[in-house]
Amino acid sequence: MAIYKERDTWRAEIYIDGKRTKSKSGFKNKREAKKWHDIQLGLYLYSTFNKENDTVYTNLTFQHLILRFEEIHLPTIRATTAMRYKIDLTYRIKPFFINYKLEMINQCLIEDFKIQILNELSPKSVNNCLGLLKTILKKGVEWDMLKENPAKNVRMQKISDKKYTWWEDRNHITQFLSLAKEDAYYLAYRLALDLGMRLGEIVGLSKSDINLDQCQIHIHRQWSEKEGCYAPTKHGKERFIRFSKSSDLYELLQKAVAEHPKNEIIFVNKNGNRVSARKLSGYYFQNLIRKSAVPKIRFHDLRHTFASWFMIKTANIWDLKSILGHSDIQTTQKYAHLSVHYNLTPNFNWDHDTEL
Repeated sequence: MAIYKERDTWRAEIYIDGKRTKSKSGFKNKREAKKWHDIQLGLYLYSTFNKENDTVYTNLTFQHLILRFEEIHLPTIRATTAMRYKIDLTYRIKPFFINYKLEMINQCLIEDFKIQILNELSPKSVNNCLGLLKTILKKGVEWDMLKENPAKNVRMQKISDKKYTWWEDRNHITQFLSLAKEDAYYLAYRLALDLGMRLGEIVGLSKSDINLDQCQIHIHRQWSEKEGCYAPTKHGKERFIRFSKSSDLYELLQKAVAEHPKNEIIFVNKNGNRVSARKLSGYYFQNLIRKSAVPKIRFHDLRHTFASWFMIKTANIWDLKSILGHSDIQTTQKYAHLSVHYNLTPNFNWDHDTEL
């Protein structure tokens, strides 16, 4: 065993038969370095066991599996997904399972874990956590660290279909937009209402993303306020959304591109910096909601409003899926009933006609 300090951090090295087989640096203290060393050595000893002997399974702990998962699997997935995984691992899964040997983890124990997190998290977050745990244990089977996945029969939480909120009365849309015309971020509200863009996509919009000649917006990233940088779109896929050259949305975009020639950002605050997504949605937008006396909705509900009226007008769910950037048609399906339950009308207009 070799554990030693390198300036302000610690380094651990593993030697087998006098040869260094693995090393890692950057540990905050000697304890962390030794912990990594012992787990890695345990994994090596495990791999040298006779796989036909059941004792191979009795020497492995959940900690061995987690370390292997973090080093082998996490680097292969999207950074945003890996970040979510790390949160669930650090604050939920590890604290519960870390002291168990793998042979002790069974369905009953996992059900106890499920009960515990149900008291702390929403059903959707519980399912995310259980899904990650199932993946980890499935990998354990693939790596021959477990005989079978003890979570395979654990059921996910049933999530009731919540009715989304949107402006069902077109008068509310025109009433809101009539007042919003004087607002500095009028274009932001129009992009959500006319094109179904997400808040992060709107705040992150750059002039180079707008092609006025081809009348389309390139959606290939979104602004992450928490990280203070660009991040991939929600499903990691780029898309192009078209708009009509004869619409006033074209004129608004043309004006926005021409403004502030030295600034690539579309939506800026008084200081010339990117506007805060939280302030745009929680302050400016909600102030307009209050002043225009329309039913209160979230900024994201503007996207729902677009999608709902798109279905009412066109009944084309596949086009809607493409515009919204959904990865699965099942997500778009929640709007499908509107093409049946509402009468299609040629008078669909809130200061323009969407031509998508």
